[in-house]
Amino acid sequence: MTHLPATAYGLVLSLRPLLGAEAAAEAPGCGAEPGDLEQAVWLRLLERLHTDGPPADPPDWLRRAVRAEAR
Repeated sequence: MTHLPATAYGLVLSLRPLLGAEAAAEAPGCGAEPGDLEQAVWLRLLERLHTDGPPADPPDWLRRAVRAEAR
């Protein structure tokens, strides 16, 4: 059972593989653990869904969010 609306849950499921790949690629360059980057980006996404709704281009938003967290 999930507490997220169906569309948010689907968004999370669809972005999971991309987030894992992006976090794994960015982590070595910034000295962070991939899981820490993933957790920070999931939090950003949930905050955004609450305030602004889903991003217009979720994969692009996710890539930019991972890079921002890696800085």
